[in-house]
Amino acid sequence: MNPDGGCINRNVAYLDTQRFDRLSEKEVLDRIGTLLAIAIGRSEEQRRLNSLVGASQAAPVGDPDLAVLDLTQLVTDPLEAQIIMHLRVAGRANAREVASALGLAAPMAAQKLARLCAAGLCRVEPRSRPACYRLRSEFGAN
Repeated sequence: MNPDGGCINRNVAYLDTQRFDRLSEKEVLDRIGTLLAIAIGRSEEQRRLNSLVGASQAAPVGDPDLAVLDLTQLVTDPLEAQIIMHLRVAGRANAREVASALGLAAPMAAQKLARLCAAGLCRVEPRSRPACYRLRSEFGAN
């Protein structure tokens, strides 16, 4: 019940502007990063679908809000950007393969891949050993 005696409609609870007040700054930034990754993934998927049907992919001239975004623009760490570019070309790779391709130590590559997974930009392939990573392209479940 709300303060004036009426019942709160649970269907609009998501509109509560204070529901994230208890989150730390890191959690808020993680959620923002995840939402950006979702938006970019959906944009990339739409671009792919447009290319399959022959539709134009170009953004309208003069509209900077519709400019093409790259996943590497979401990360500030140059190594993470290199890993994203490597996964874009390789499709999937494990930490050792990424380390070898980029001249990194395997633990450093594994750490960066874990950060990219935590940010929602890549995922671990199911049932792969050693763990193989792939850039995310599906965001419907989020």
